[in-house]
Amino acid sequence: MDRATVNGMYDFLRGTVANLDVTGRLSLDVNGVGYSLRVSEQTRRNIPLGGQTVTIHVRLIVREDDLILFGFADAAERAAFDLLLSVQQVGPAVALAVLSHLGVGALRQALIDRDATALRKVKGVGPKSAERIVLELADKVERIPAPLHIAPSGAARIAPAGVLAVEEALRGLVVLGFGTKEATDALAKIQQPGLASEQLLRAALGVLR
Repeated sequence: MDRATVNGMYDFLRGTVANLDVTGRLSLDVNGVGYSLRVSEQTRRNIPLGGQTVTIHVRLIVREDDLILFGFADAAERAAFDLLLSVQQVGPAVALAVLSHLGVGALRQALIDRDATALRKVKGVGPKSAERIVLELADKVERIPAPLHIAPSGAARIAPAGVLAVEEALRGLVVLGFGTKEATDALAKIQQPGLASEQLLRAALGVLR
């Protein structure tokens, strides 16, 4: 066996985002210590980049030559990750791909419906693997709680459209290599009611360049 899941060493990390790229690699600043985590696309899209404190549920995977931290929006996503890992020949990369493509809610529904077709749409999941996941997990779906969204200070995040547009623009600027503070300052200078994220991004680039 080339990997093991360490369930008790880390439960969650609380800090601010130092860096987050489009591949799902998150650098979290926890009291001056930077933790590198791999997160699903669903989690990546919901992590606020405005300097707020965020809580990330984690799971440590130990390999012979590496220690890998995986981060999750909430305990439901982590539970789904753990359950997927219990399936033969499903490793962390495939489990994360399933969560990135489907999310917790759609995964739960696919298992309830025994819908292997939904799982076959995930990159890296072949027909046999999809059938195996459904076969082994359909009767265990109750182990996955209903999903929540990641939020500052651990509260559920429900934001109006204008706030979401600003967050998407901020995310785009960070991906382009700008620091969170300078990107936030630029958006503050040009923010106007009703602007879409693409318009905010272009306007902010005009300020930054």
